[in-house]
Amino acid sequence: MKKKILSLIAVGVLAAGLLAGCGGNANESGGDAQKEGGDAPAVSAQEEEAGGTEDAGGAEKKDGKFTIGYTYYYSSEFITLMNQGVQEKCDELGLDVIMLDAENDSSNQITQVENLIAQKVDCLYIAAVDSDAIVPAIDMAKEANIPLVAVNMTINTDEDYYYSGPDDVLAGKLEMESAIEAIGGKGNVCILEGPIGQSAQIDRLEGNKQALAENPDIEVVADQTANWSREEAQDIVDSWLQAFEIDAIVAHNDEMALGAIMAIQSAGLTPGEDIIVTGVDAIEDGCNAVKDGTLLSTVYQDAKLEGGQGIELCNQILNGETPEKFINLIDMTQYTKDNVQELIDELYS
Repeated sequence: MKKKILSLIAVGVLAAGLLAGCGGNANESGGDAQKEGGDAPAVSAQEEEAGGTEDAGGAEKKDGKFTIGYTYYYSSEFITLMNQGVQEKCDELGLDVIMLDAENDSSNQITQVENLIAQKVDCLYIAAVDSDAIVPAIDMAKEANIPLVAVNMTINTDEDYYYSGPDDVLAGKLEMESAIEAIGGKGNVCILEGPIGQSAQIDRLEGNKQALAENPDIEVVADQTANWSREEAQDIVDSWLQAFEIDAIVAHNDEMALGAIMAIQSAGLTPGEDIIVTGVDAIEDGCNAVKDGTLLSTVYQDAKLEGGQGIELCNQILNGETPEKFINLIDMTQYTKDNVQELIDELYS
């Protein structure tokens, strides 16, 4: 069944109720595709309208400011950038924010949601550890009459909520297509996935599969999660290199791609020549690896834009406005050695 990612509207009036939301998944090919069935929600049309024009009425400010209660899955270079976007947008809009690291523990994240509700935050903002495990937060938010907005990772529910995140299906398709083209349309490929159950893992894998379906001469010889970790990816690829002949490694983020590069180099091979590696996120280390040729390509996910865009949704809801769209996907752009310097100059110089 198709699962929709929609939104939570402010206290007291949206018939949809207050809900929550990468990593979510949606269909990521340009924002218009939809996920079919599966364990994760599908982000259906990026242009889907929020529907309804009722005034949500807004929330009551405490001490002159609204407070956002924000829990995210775990700290990384990408999340650091996203949190900068969150803080900058909160400063711009005059919002207070409480930021909590769930440390990749879904039960810990639910406890954090409970604590934020007990602190009477005005809006919950959630980057889920797990798209299924976070579902109870929806009912918790409803019962507390607190709106909930999802960022970066979707929630596996049929209920409606607002969401700001990446077009992960598109990202997965772009990186797999890049690897397949580089190895001439045939050969052995390995996939390093994100944490199983996160919407980013589900959707990027869906994008990988879409590209593979168009290239029957590619064989996936190994497919395993490395939990977004550079170190775990290095250990896994060390083992793969002893067991398989590998032409390309497609990693669901740059951290894991960098771990794969380290393993390839440790084996006396040359990444970019002996084995192709691709990634997603365009973190600084990833961009530099693209520049030096060890990483073939990375798909840019604007972490600061994504985090700030979700805070804008929270602010609109709290001020009694109805956001224009439930699903708010940011653009995903692939960078290679030909154009990555532009991104480095823009983001990291």
